[in-house]
Amino acid sequence: MDYARPLFSRLPPPAECLAILVGCAELSLFGIGGLVSPYDFAKGYGLPITQSSTSASDIEKRDGESKETRTSKALIAAVAARNIQNGICLLAFGLYWKDRRALGTVVASGLVTTAADALLVHWYGAADALGGHLVGVVNSLAIGGALLYYV
Repeated sequence: MDYARPLFSRLPPPAECLAILVGCAELSLFGIGGLVSPYDFAKGYGLPITQSSTSASDIEKRDGESKETRTSKALIAAVAARNIQNGICLLAFGLYWKDRRALGTVVASGLVTTAADALLVHWYGAADALGGHLVGVVNSLAIGGALLYYV
């Protein structure tokens, strides 16, 4: 007897499963993780934040951080919030509405942000962080394309 067949018959097709995993990663690792630990997120993003600046005057400092550091943390929080929004969108289309075409459109449109992120990291960030962004570009193309092509 094949006991695994009922389990796998309830799962969505592989491309949808991958899109749901991407949504979970966007929400948790790249979203909430960026808000909880902006220094680590910025380092992994390829644009590390310096903890302190000796050139900033005491007037510009608040809570021991320079204005430049606070601005960098705010930009990282904005990126993390964008990732949370994208993760929620992916999970809503993949798990709640189960709309394959809309899910494919959202995943494929992620190509815009992942390609922009890859270019920004390439131009301004650490070279070793570029690989992760290129994986995102390939994921957007492959998963989004599979979802849209096999409707």
